[in-house]
Amino acid sequence: MFFTSLIVVTIVAFLSLTVWWYFIFFKYKRYLKHFCVIPTQFPPLGMTSAVRNTVDLYNKMESYGKAGAKNVFVMVGPIPSLCTSDPKLISIILKSSKHIDKPYLFQFALKRFLENSLLIVNGDEWRQQRKLLNPALDYANVIGNITIINESSDDLVKELKEETNNESTDVSHIMDDWMLKLTFESLLGDSGTEYIKKETQETIKLLMKFTIQKIISPLTYFTATYIFTRMYWQERKALKTLKCRLREIIKRKKDEFYSGLASNRKPIFIDILMKLMVTNNITEEFIANQINLMISAAFDTTATTLAFLLYNLSRFPEVQQKAFEEVYSILGEDIDQSITNQQVNEMKYLDLVIQESMRLTTTVPVFGRTLNEDVDYEGNILPKGLTVFMVPFVMHNHPDLYPEPENFIPERFLPENLNPNRYSYTPFNAGIRNCIGKKFAILSLKIALSKLLLNYEFVNVHHKLCFSIEMMLRSKTGIRVGIRKRNY
Repeated sequence: MFFTSLIVVTIVAFLSLTVWWYFIFFKYKRYLKHFCVIPTQFPPLGMTSAVRNTVDLYNKMESYGKAGAKNVFVMVGPIPSLCTSDPKLISIILKSSKHIDKPYLFQFALKRFLENSLLIVNGDEWRQQRKLLNPALDYANVIGNITIINESSDDLVKELKEETNNESTDVSHIMDDWMLKLTFESLLGDSGTEYIKKETQETIKLLMKFTIQKIISPLTYFTATYIFTRMYWQERKALKTLKCRLREIIKRKKDEFYSGLASNRKPIFIDILMKLMVTNNITEEFIANQINLMISAAFDTTATTLAFLLYNLSRFPEVQQKAFEEVYSILGEDIDQSITNQQVNEMKYLDLVIQESMRLTTTVPVFGRTLNEDVDYEGNILPKGLTVFMVPFVMHNHPDLYPEPENFIPERFLPENLNPNRYSYTPFNAGIRNCIGKKFAILSLKIALSKLLLNYEFVNVHHKLCFSIEMMLRSKTGIRVGIRKRNY
C-alpha cells in the first residue's frame, strides 16, 4: 500500500512539473517566437536533456553560432533563457543600469562557493560592494604591484627553462602555479607554502568545474536530490578546505594590521579590506568572500589567458616574431631587467596580440543577466524576468564581425579597424558591471609575455584543443606547445 501511494505521488508530481514546465515554455515562446528554438527540449530538463557534459555544452553553442543563429530560445531546466551572440542586443543590456543582476542559475550554482561576494550579489548591494572595492584595484594600486609582477615573471621564465628539452609541454598547469603565487603575493602580501597554494588551486578548480555541471545537471537543482550525488559530497569537502584556508589568511592579516606590520608597505588589496573593517564596520565574512573571489578569478582567468596566448603564438609564428621584435626594440637583450610601466605602455603591438588571442580563445565564454524590465529589441519585446545568456566566444568568431575568424590577425584591433559597436568584443564583460580586475590582468599578461618572448620561442606541436565550458574556457586535452630557447 505504501509503495503504491509513493508511485501515485511520484506520477502526480511529475505530471504537475511537466504541466508547469510547458506553461512557462509557451508563455515565453510567444514573445520569442521569431528566434531560433532548440528542438530537443523536454520537461523538466529543457536543453540539458541533450547535454551530457561541458564539452557537449560548448559544441552545442558553437554549432548554433556556425549555423548563423545569433539568438536562441532555450529552457535550462525550468528557466526560460535567451542565448545571444548579437552585439546589438548585448549592447542594449550591458550599457543599461537597469539590467545589472546576475541570473538565478549563476547565483544558484555559485552561492555555496563564492557566497555573497561581488560576483554574486545584485542591485544596490552590488553597487555598494563595488564602490568599496574599486580603490583596491584601481590603476595606482595595480601599478604598485609592478615589482612583484616582474619578480614573479622572472620565476616563470626560470620554470620554463626545464621544459626546453621536451618535445611539448602542457603550459596550462605551469601558468596556474605562476598566477596563483602572483595573486597571493600581490593581493594578499602572502606567498603561502607550496602545499597551501597547491591545495587552494586544486580546490578552486574543482569548485569552478562544479559550477557549470550544476547548471546542466537537474539532480543538483533540489537539495533533496543533490545530497545523493557524489558532486555534493565532493563540493562539501572542498568548501570546508577552502574556508579553513581563508580563515587562516584573515587571521594572519589581522595580526599584521593591528601590529602595524602592514603599515611598512604600500597598501595592497588585503590592507584596504582590513582598513574597511575598521572604517566601514564590515565583517570578516565579507572579507573572506572577497578574498575567495579575487583569488579564484584573478589566478584562473589570467593563467588560462596566458596559456592560450602561448598556444596561439605557436600556431602563428609570424605574429610571434613581430611581437618579439617590438619587445626587443623596447627592452633590448637584458632579459633580467625589471620592466617599467612606461615600457609596458609602449608595447602597442603586444596589446593587439593579447586582444586577438582573447577573441580567438575567449577565457570567459558565457555570462548572463536577468532583465529587470521589458526590452524592445528590433520590434520584439523581451519580457521582464527573462534570463539572457551572452555568449562572447560565439560572437568573437562570427565572420560578419570578424572576417576570417579562424585566423590570428592582431591588426583587426587597430583603432581604424574596430567595429563601431564596442560591445562586439567583450572578453572582460563590459558596461556598468565590467571586470574589476581587468587592469591587474592586462599588466600581468604584458609583463609575463614580454619576458617569455625575450627568452623563448613557442613552437607549434599540432596539439588539438578540446574545448569545454566551465566557469572558464577549458581544454580537456590540455594546452600544449613546444618551448625552445631563443637564439639572438
